[in-house]
This record gives sequence, structure tokens and C-alpha cells, in this order.
Amino acid sequence: MSQQEPKSVWQRAIDVLDRASKQHHVVALRDGMIASVPIILVGSTFLLLGQQAQVLEKYFPSVYNSAFGQWYVAAVPSILLPYRLTMGLLSLYVAFTIATALARQYHLPPIPQGLGAVAALLVTGIPQRIPLADGGTPEWVLPMKPLGPEGLFLAILLGILMVELSRLILRPGREAPPEEAVEGGIPPAVLAAFQSFLPILLMILLVWLIRHVMGFDIHAFILHQAEFLKSWGDSLATVVVVNVLLHVFGVAGVHGISVINAVMLPIWLQFLAANAEAHTAGQVMQYVTAYPFYQFLIWTGGAGATLAPAVLLLMSRARHMRSIGKISIVPILFNVNEPLLFGLPVVANPLLAVPFILAPVACGVVAFLAISAGLVGKPFIEVPWVVPCFLGAYLSTQDWRAVVLLAVNLSISAAIWFPFLKAYERRLLEGRAAAKDTEEERGTESDPET
Repeated sequence: MSQQEPKSVWQRAIDVLDRASKQHHVVALRDGMIASVPIILVGSTFLLLGQQAQVLEKYFPSVYNSAFGQWYVAAVPSILLPYRLTMGLLSLYVAFTIATALARQYHLPPIPQGLGAVAALLVTGIPQRIPLADGGTPEWVLPMKPLGPEGLFLAILLGILMVELSRLILRPGREAPPEEAVEGGIPPAVLAAFQSFLPILLMILLVWLIRHVMGFDIHAFILHQAEFLKSWGDSLATVVVVNVLLHVFGVAGVHGISVINAVMLPIWLQFLAANAEAHTAGQVMQYVTAYPFYQFLIWTGGAGATLAPAVLLLMSRARHMRSIGKISIVPILFNVNEPLLFGLPVVANPLLAVPFILAPVACGVVAFLAISAGLVGKPFIEVPWVVPCFLGAYLSTQDWRAVVLLAVNLSISAAIWFPFLKAYERRLLEGRAAAKDTEEERGTESDPET
């Protein structure tokens, strides 16, 4: 028997990254956070609609002073209500999506697990009796702030604990009863609901004992532990580290954004929500690196800042590179760059891996310094990731200077990618010329008249 050749360091690293990206909790974090994005986008849409009074007052004073303008200003609190009930309760939605995503990984009934996680998160709060404005009987209310983006880490923790507790009790890996044993008996949905009763009961009891009997504030504890992550997350060093790791994953053929989002998206969404609240209250926004910072100022055209190189490919002398440019330019305008990454290719290509990693790092440094210096406004509105970067940069910041910063970053990206694309072009042209010479030599040798 022939022995298999030992794997190289690069191949072993790819295997490790691939296994890490498929780990149950990483997948659940990724899928759960992505599942909450529609709620975030809906809330951000109403936030965008409710934040135009300043624009009207500054740029369209005649409209602002008109009957419509005054109606709009008076209607802003009502317009912002859906935002407060979507982004303002984001932790509730995330607790549900994380639990259901992890439950699917373990082949557990997802809906009961999600509901159990939501109930556990609600039990961490302490209702307060507040007198009504009209002087009526005081009503019990639950503070919303811990249920918003501030409580994301606790929501994730409770979602995971809920499913792990169910997994321990229900043992989903054991052999299921034969179908004929339950045929005509209890419907599967009813059976799943009753099976989930005990894990949910134990989860609620556990949270209730810790929070209400022992008096331990779980929310405050998690917030305190997460302070380091928040301070570290909004730093230039993090911008560099995140971009390097994400693009190393990408070169290895692993979807780096999905892996990074599993860890960083909760932090970025907290930054986004905090900026949105500050802007709504007329206060100074604190965080530079809310999620749109990466989406529309760094990952222009997708991972690797590939919009600029896609344009450069259209002018290449190599037919293959021009073809990839034509195929990929339209998808890249909407931040879908897989045709370029796998067609050029960038994946597993050491030459093009350098600008793929270096360009977003450089763009990130420039964007961070520009926003930190107050030259460009901070992002506070989430915009769908498929929106072209010029429009996304403006909408997320409500600042035209973000478009100027984006143009600067596109120039930087083009300057970094250009020499590597030219080197790759020369390699392709030389290879084509060598192949043509070989074909001509073979044709000459096979010609009987020569």
C-alpha cells in the first residue's frame, strides 16, 4: 500500500479553519444573527424615515416650514415606534433565532427552544409599577433597554444554554421510536411541545432563582464582562485584526465574513444601536465601527475591496482577466464578488492573496482615522448589504462626506491591486505565448514536408 503524502502546513491550516467554521455553536451564532437581519433592516428603515427633519431644515427650509414639514416633525415619534419595537427589542429576537439555529444543529424541535430562550430572557428583567400620565391605576411595565441591543450577549448565552439543557435532557441522538408506535396517536407537534416542557421549566427556574431569589443581576454582570469586548471592538487594532483574519479565511476558501460575524456581529450591532439612540436623542455618537463602517467603507464590492480591481480587469490585456471583469462587474456593484474570487481566481492564489488582504486593511485604517478625526460622520443606520457602496455609505451615515471617503478608499484599493494584477496578467500572457510556441513546434515536427 502506498502511503499518503503528508499534508502541508497550508493544507492543515485550511482543515482547521474549515472545521472551526462548521462547529455547531459557530454555525448557530452565524445563522442566528443572520436570521435577525430582516428585523434590523425593518427597524433601520423606520429610523431612516424618522431622521429626515434635520435634512429638511438644513437643505430644504421651505419644505420644512410648509404644512407637510410641520406634520412630518410632529409625526416623528409615531414613525420611530416600529424602530423601537424592532431594534429596541433586538435581544428578544436574537434569543429566539440563536436557540432555533442551534436546535436544528442538534435535531431538536426548534420553535419550543426559541420560545424557552425568549421566556428566560424576559425573566431576567424586573417589572416596575409606573403611574400612568392620566393619573390612572399604576401599571406593571418591563424596561425595554435590557431587551434591546444592550442585552445581545445575554440573549446569545441564554439561547445556547436553553438548547444545551434540552439536549442533555432529551438526548436527541438516541434511537427514535418506530413510526407505527405513534401512528394514530399523539401528533408530532404536540409530542415536541410536551417533550420541551421540562427543559423550559428548568431553564426558567434556573434564571428565576439566580435573578429573583439570589438577587444576582445577570444582565449587569454580562454587560460588565462585555465592556472589554466593546472597548476593544471599537479600535484601530480590531479593524486591522478583523480584516486580516477575515481575508485569510477567504484565501483559504472559507466564507470569512460568516465566521467573523459569528463573533463580531453582536458587538457591531450594539455599536449601531447606541449610535442610533444617540443620534435620535441629539447626542454625540460614540462608536466608529458600527457594522456599516465595514460594509460600505471597507468591503467595497465584497471582501477584499474588489470593486476597484473589477474595474481594472475590464482594461486588462489578458482575455481571461477581461472576461472575469465583464462577468463580475455587475454582481460586484451589489457586493457579490464570488465570480471574481473563484473565477480569477483569488482563492488559493498566493500572488493575489496579498492585495486581497492588504487593500481592506489599508482602507480600514484610512476610514477609521477619518471618522475618528470628525471628518466624516459615524454610521448609525443599517442598510441592506446588497445596496451599492456609494448609496450605502451615504444612507448609513446621512453624511455626503462618507461618499468622498469611499472614493478615496476606492483609489487606495485600486493602487494596491494594480501591480499585482499586472504581474498576474504578465504571467497569463507569458503562459499563453509559451503554449502557442509549443503548439507551433509540434505542428512543425508533424509536417512531412519539412
